[in-house]
Amino acid sequence: MSEETVIKADNGNHPIKWSVPAVLLIGAGILLLVANILDIHLLDFIWPAFIIGPGLIMLWPAHRATASSPSSFGFMAILGGMTVVFGGMLFLMNIVNHYESMAYAWTVILAGGAGGYLYWKRFDEAGSGHEKAHRFIRITVISFMVLATFFEIFVFQSLGGWWPLFLIGLGIYLLVKKKRSTTDE
Repeated sequence: MSEETVIKADNGNHPIKWSVPAVLLIGAGILLLVANILDIHLLDFIWPAFIIGPGLIMLWPAHRATASSPSSFGFMAILGGMTVVFGGMLFLMNIVNHYESMAYAWTVILAGGAGGYLYWKRFDEAGSGHEKAHRFIRITVISFMVLATFFEIFVFQSLGGWWPLFLIGLGIYLLVKKKRSTTDE
C-alpha cells in the first residue's frame, strides 16, 4: 500500500467526532432518569430558557463582529441583553417564588440593555457612549436597590430573608466603584 492510501484511510476515522454527541446523549439520559426517579419536573425550572435562548440569538451578531468587520445587526445586542437579563430574572424569581419583585426589578432589565450596548460597541474605543452606559448601569442598579428596599420593607413587608442579598449587592457596588475610581487616577 502506498503512503497516500494510508493517510487517506487514517483521515477517515475520527472517533472524537462521534464521541461528543454520544456523551451529550448519555448525560441527557442520566439527567432525565434522575429527574424521573426523584419526581422532579424539569420544565418547572428550565422554562425561562425559552426566553434566554432568543436573547442569546439576538446577541450573536455582536458576538461574531470584529473590530475590522462590524456586524450590521450588532444593534440587536441591546435587545438581546435585555431579554437575557429578563429571562435570568424570571429564573431566579421562579426559584424563590417571588414574582412580586418585578415591581422594582424592571430597572435591572434596563441595565441589561446598557450592557448589550457596551457589548455591541466594545471595539469603538473613541465613542463617548461607554462612560454614559456605565453611568446608566450604576443609576439603574442604585435605583433597583432603593426600590427593592422600599417595596420589600413598606409594600411587601418581606425583606427579612433578603437583607443578606441586599448587603452583598451593596458591597459589590462599593468594590466596583472603588476599583473604577483607582483605575481612573
